[in-house]
Amino acid sequence: MKKPNGNLFVIVGASGVGKDTLLNGIKSKLENFYFVKRYITRTLDKTNEDYIPISNNDFQNKIKDGFFAITWKAHCSSYGIPKDIDDELKKGVDVIFNGSRLALKQIKENYPDAKIICITASKKLLKAVLYRETEKVRMILKKDLIERLENYLLKRSMLKMTLT
Repeated sequence: MKKPNGNLFVIVGASGVGKDTLLNGIKSKLENFYFVKRYITRTLDKTNEDYIPISNNDFQNKIKDGFFAITWKAHCSSYGIPKDIDDELKKGVDVIFNGSRLALKQIKENYPDAKIICITASKKLLKAVLYRETEKVRMILKKDLIERLENYLLKRSMLKMTLT
């Protein structure tokens, strides 16, 4: 029997803590999940982040057209999650995206059953992030952390993950 609606999972945490690394690490392991590409008002760079670059003007036009389900501003950029997540949820597909703590109020108002996964970091990791020691950050994101996120998404249990 197919469930009537999918689950919405939102990964939040400090910038650079490894949210995209975690998402990329579980993407191939999870079936029936829709991994959302965010729209961001900045040029495409060669980071681990998977997003659609968009100009400020085009972003504002998409807001006026009702294209986005969720929007927020952070780090001098605008971020948007497209409304197509609603179609996926209605089909029973689980939806997951890299969100923002700044958007939690809007997310919970629009999607009261959303499951928020907060990734926190130790002082050691935050120091590495501050100094942009990206290779060190990648090494800290161990296989067992990715497996814990995968297990959480499959079991839908409560979880707070701390990177050490």
